[in-house]
Amino acid sequence: MRFVEDNWAQPAIGAWGLGWEVWLDGLEITQYTYFQQVGGITLDPVCLEITYGLERIAMAQQGARNVFDLKWSADRTYGDVKLTDEQERSAYAFRHADVDALRELFDIYEREGKRAIAQGLVLPAHDYVLQCSNTFNLLDTRGAIGVTERQRYLGRMRDLAREIASAYVAQRERLGFPWLSKGGGREAQAEPAPVVAPPTLAEPQTLLVELGTEELPAGDVPACQEQLGRYVVEALDAARIAHGEAMLIGTPRRTAVLVRDVAPVQRDIDEMVKGPPARTAFDNDGHPTQAAIGFARRFNLDPRELVVQEDAGSAYVYARKREAGRPTLEVLAQVLPQALGKITFEKTMRWNASNVAFSRPINWIVALLGDRVIPFAFAGVQSGNLSFGPRGEGSPPFTVDHADHYLSLIAQHHIIGDRAARRAGIARQVEAAAAGIGGRVAPDDDLLDEVTDLVEQPTAVLCTFEEEFLALPSAVLTAVMRKKQRY
Repeated sequence: MRFVEDNWAQPAIGAWGLGWEVWLDGLEITQYTYFQQVGGITLDPVCLEITYGLERIAMAQQGARNVFDLKWSADRTYGDVKLTDEQERSAYAFRHADVDALRELFDIYEREGKRAIAQGLVLPAHDYVLQCSNTFNLLDTRGAIGVTERQRYLGRMRDLAREIASAYVAQRERLGFPWLSKGGGREAQAEPAPVVAPPTLAEPQTLLVELGTEELPAGDVPACQEQLGRYVVEALDAARIAHGEAMLIGTPRRTAVLVRDVAPVQRDIDEMVKGPPARTAFDNDGHPTQAAIGFARRFNLDPRELVVQEDAGSAYVYARKREAGRPTLEVLAQVLPQALGKITFEKTMRWNASNVAFSRPINWIVALLGDRVIPFAFAGVQSGNLSFGPRGEGSPPFTVDHADHYLSLIAQHHIIGDRAARRAGIARQVEAAAAGIGGRVAPDDDLLDEVTDLVEQPTAVLCTFEEEFLALPSAVLTAVMRKKQRY
């Protein structure tokens, strides 16, 4: 079972969303998409579409090699029921559909859609924009749509879809959005647990931050890993928290950073802060001006406590800034959500009422300083010490009792968190499988990188296909396996 990025868009109706194909033994059986816009309108709440490939699921269950060989009933096959339908509709779409008549139908459907929307009839208008889309597809199949025409047709459908979407929103608004008022689509958002006078830790500890997500696209795994590590380390430095080396973990379902030897308390501040020139801070009688008074106020000082010092031949006033370091646990509860909020991707999505944008939904957050949970909420998810195993095992929950135990805990689930180690392991497994039948693996670094970021529990499987397909050009076979199946 594998989750593979599949971002959907329908320009004809101004709709798009992000999601996945779900593969079973290399065959797509399900597709689900978090819709972000329809009719050019940003969705709130976000809608989720799940599409099942029932025939493909049945093929896996029945062991069929051809969809038309599926058992429809005890004495009928799928081909008995559907093959003629497929043949006739294909023949019509590719060879016999009347192009001139289709153009006229498109104009009629568009005109009727506009007439319906002018009367406030949203659903009939929606039917007609779908008819326009179907007619456009037939024209396209017949090869009757040029490049310029394509944009013109898409623009006409998009304009109608936007009118319909706006009218629908206005219609629901007049009704007071009745489904939302009953709580539909508005899940409760996690609130951060308060940090109540945390006891100061005596020794440096390991910091763990793990983001558990629905499967990230392969290209986003290294980007998320790098950014999480960078922004967490930057947050520690900015907060005056001493620390050791950082280790990064990145798989499709989890991105984590482990930082060793994190100080239990912030570094104290005791420094002189430079202010305005002395000539503007005091008048001729030595009395403080508003410039000196305002500068002193920033540090809760009396202007008389300001100190005049020389710098590069000029006199300036200085204020002594003293601030005792706070417990690291308390500080991290404030700065970690800000660090996570800095992570960006080329394509992002929203999925809950927090409206946080991320590559894919965040399902859990583990945040530990040693054995202490760092309490905060991000994207509607409360931090804790509960993580989850691989999807192939049913995503079993497991408790991370200490940050130092994290690597051994994920290893118990055969998760290889280190990307370089996972990549090397996949290469070794594949080469060994090929050598077992006297074969060799053609180098393909890009494909190896992609597969590395599609799995977190890699297992090489030797597959076969019918010898008759070798009659096809090798470039065709390779392209299909590489692009469509990531083999």
